[in-house]
Amino acid sequence: MADDSFSSLLPLIAETTEKLSSGNTQEASKAAKELKLNIDKSYERVKNVKGGNLTKNDQLLLIEQLTEIRKQKLISKEEIYQKNELRIVCIVFLSLTLFDECTNSERQRLKNIEENNKLLEELGLGQASTEVFGKRQRDEKPKEKPAKKVKKENAPTEPPRRSSRRVPTTEEDKKATREQLEYDMEKEARMKQQRRELEFKTREKDMSLLELIKSDPVDYIINGDRNPKVKKEEGDNDDDNDENDEETDAHDAEQLSAYLQSRAPVMRPTHIADEEDNTNSDETIDKFKERMESLQLRTIQSVTANRIHSMQYHPDKESELVFAGDKYGQLGILRYDTEEDTSQIWRLQPHANKYALSCIRFDVQNSRNAFTCSYDCSIRQLDFESGISSQVFRCNDSYDQETNRLVTHLDMSNQCPNLLHIADNGGGLSLKDTRTKDRGVRYILSSHKLGSVSINPANHHEICTASNDRSVSIWDLRAVKDYTKKLKPVVEEKGDLPYYDEIEDKGLVKDFTLGKAVTSAYYSPTGNSILSTSFDNTIRVFDNTLKQSYSIKHNNETGRWLSVFRMQWINPLPNAGIPITFISPSMKRSIEVWTKRDKSKPIVEYIDSNSITAVPAVVSAKPATDLDNISIAGGNGSGKVIIYK
Repeated sequence: MADDSFSSLLPLIAETTEKLSSGNTQEASKAAKELKLNIDKSYERVKNVKGGNLTKNDQLLLIEQLTEIRKQKLISKEEIYQKNELRIVCIVFLSLTLFDECTNSERQRLKNIEENNKLLEELGLGQASTEVFGKRQRDEKPKEKPAKKVKKENAPTEPPRRSSRRVPTTEEDKKATREQLEYDMEKEARMKQQRRELEFKTREKDMSLLELIKSDPVDYIINGDRNPKVKKEEGDNDDDNDENDEETDAHDAEQLSAYLQSRAPVMRPTHIADEEDNTNSDETIDKFKERMESLQLRTIQSVTANRIHSMQYHPDKESELVFAGDKYGQLGILRYDTEEDTSQIWRLQPHANKYALSCIRFDVQNSRNAFTCSYDCSIRQLDFESGISSQVFRCNDSYDQETNRLVTHLDMSNQCPNLLHIADNGGGLSLKDTRTKDRGVRYILSSHKLGSVSINPANHHEICTASNDRSVSIWDLRAVKDYTKKLKPVVEEKGDLPYYDEIEDKGLVKDFTLGKAVTSAYYSPTGNSILSTSFDNTIRVFDNTLKQSYSIKHNNETGRWLSVFRMQWINPLPNAGIPITFISPSMKRSIEVWTKRDKSKPIVEYIDSNSITAVPAVVSAKPATDLDNISIAGGNGSGKVIIYK
């Protein structure tokens, strides 16, 4: 045999398998190491010359010998696994597999050569091909031996560590990556700030219903139809879809405008103090309970795109009209026709996106004006007649999100309908006259967030606030104004609304401290009672001097995914046969109705486990109505509104 590259390995393979079968793992290991080295050398030689230095007979003999070893099965796979010598197993089977691959390829190659030679001989071209092409001559010049490499002593190194190519390893890479991240973050923050400034400045102007009904009103106002058109491929109907959207928005805006213009103005009802005693008789409460038990679930509609944060029932006489604000500043309007059992929904974006619409109020003398306040520090007025939304108040001119004073609540009185009482998250109470262009005045009543403000219907100089400092407080605004006349206004940031710090609580009439933060505190329609909701899992009812009348244990732990509970009074028409009543959401996915007579449990609880699958955390009752037309609504975390009537 001209080359022993393969033949020299056959005894080694047989020896290794025999030693492994005999159980002598130490000897088998040594033989396997030697076999591995020879495999590498032989395979490289054969791979380089491709069998060119082996004669045909030598190659066939080698194939036969390797095939014989495979047939003999000197050791079975199961026996090798039983020895549990993984290293030796790998080497032996690697060698046999390697030779199988080599022999298969060699066998196929030799077969192809033999067939080709036969074909050439049959055609009489065997000798001619040899004369033309000749045999490959090897270079007679001997190859120079490479210089002997001097083995270098390897310096002790740390064990290799796996690392991602995306993760910088050197200090220079880390520094460059850090600088790039800082640059990207600064750029993103700068772009967000510019976008915020542009949005707020744009919203300082009046906005039409068509602009509000767009998904991005600011982009529509700035660009309009001037957005560059991308050339479409043939058959692409995106342009048609855009035109259809434009037509749909225009149609919806016209429809909403016509509907709002057709609403008759309604005043907020006023009540006298003695009325409360007359409506709390057992006979009145029993009739009221019977009527409330007859209410049925009429409709469930997706009014807003996200979680409902605030809601207000409109006192419309002809239909059920509900305004709902979600956590991203969207205002949803639901019209429900009881007789025809039909619904219609419009979605507007009066406030900046990503800022919760925190409160909705209708003008106390003209329900055709709707006021909405938001965490974007502004209050807007929607005029039903003109269809124009105007910004009437802004707490500060700063566009820095960190310094914004978030508007949390709003109220107004029948005696001074143009004077807005505005609570914010900085513990401030702002007073703004909508008839003037001045910015208003701001008083600091607490060092913590004010969750609500409520004006006493019987005395518009007296207000009640709920704060995160765990207190319910009654304030006399006349004393507050007299005291702050001696003070100089304070400006924290450039462009902020100046404020007066009521440090000495000169206007504080009375306060009551609860166990945890208070989310709301509202005067009753007569002004004789105050209803508070707190995270200490209680509902408390006070008289108008903050003397506690009674408390109710109630689960108010809404968590982060639900809007906070705020119990609401029902404000009906005077002498409508409706007692002093309030409604509350429940973690049992229900709405409860409470009266002063039944303090331990609600007189009615609306539960429909098949239809209502989420907690209606925000509730509202239709105002200025009688017993026959009473209805209530609830809004949940998915933007749905339910109506009972």
